[in-house]
Formats: sequence, structure tokens, C-alpha cells
Amino acid sequence: MANRKASSIVEPTTEYRRVLDDLVRRIEAGELAPGEKLPSTVRLAADYSVSISTIHRVTTTLEDRGLIRGVPGKGRYVRS
Repeated sequence: MANRKASSIVEPTTEYRRVLDDLVRRIEAGELAPGEKLPSTVRLAADYSVSISTIHRVTTTLEDRGLIRGVPGKGRYVRS
């Protein structure tokens, strides 16, 4: 079995936290403006190089925090 340095292994929660923190920062800075539609789940996963399930966790957290809202059949939007 090959030895790996612990620093070369990325924990799933670290990826989740990285994406969450960046999107919160972008929303708070106005980079993602109130009323603006977020990119699709697939696009966010590609942009951040993470799984779709990670993006689902992140967007659920953002909705729970009141930073975004989901509109069925339309997408997710930054709250005003």
C-alpha cells in the first residue's frame, strides 16, 4: 500500500467548507447580487471541481441561512 501524506488527501468536509465559504463571501460582497440567479448545480460543481452532492449540501445550507431561495423549476436566487 502506498504511503500518502495527510496533506495530500482532501477531506470531503473541507471541499464543502471551501465552496460554502466562497459563495457566502461572494454574496456578502455583492459579487452575486440580490435577485441574481446562481449558476446551475452542474456548473457550480464544475467550477469548484467538486461533486454534485457537495453542491447540494452547500445550496441547502445557503437556503437554511436565508442567503438564497429556490424557485421550483427555475433555479436558485440570491435573496434580496
